[in-house]
Amino acid sequence: MPADPPPGTTGTAGSPSAPAPLPAPVPDDAPEAMVSAFITLVVEADRAPGYRARIEAASGRSLPRSAISILFVLHRHGPLGVKEIAERLGVEQSTASRQIRPLEEHGLVHRDTDPRDGRAVRLHLTEAGLDVRERVRQVWLRDISTVWRDWDPAERAQLATLLTRFRDSFRELRGGD
Repeated sequence: MPADPPPGTTGTAGSPSAPAPLPAPVPDDAPEAMVSAFITLVVEADRAPGYRARIEAASGRSLPRSAISILFVLHRHGPLGVKEIAERLGVEQSTASRQIRPLEEHGLVHRDTDPRDGRAVRLHLTEAGLDVRERVRQVWLRDISTVWRDWDPAERAQLATLLTRFRDSFRELRGGD
């Protein structure tokens, strides 16, 4: 009787293979872990109630975080249908529809007929939507300026260059966008 293949190797033809072994864990002090911790910090900061209050004050409207995200998606990708917005946000189409409603009520987006398919609609940013997006963006940019106010200009430029490279590589990993 043949011996079973060692764990993590494939069996003989027609037999199931054992699961691949887990990769070695990444230590907490590894550069990858430090970048991950930074990303987590940014996400958590964006969700903090005090920060959300600052964003709302800057926008002049009481909007959920998801609505602000939609403004940025529409600005970056142009007019989109609800389905495309949902895909970009990683939510169900019904969730995206609910998130879009306050934007329409505040006059920040408007719908029109998709010229490629008269049955479909596309959402566009209005001038008011562009204004709110820019106000929110300026809060973020002022925060960055505050954080690195005592940094040397060369350090700022180096970080910006490295983050741009990281962003581009990350987009490539995800298949573009």
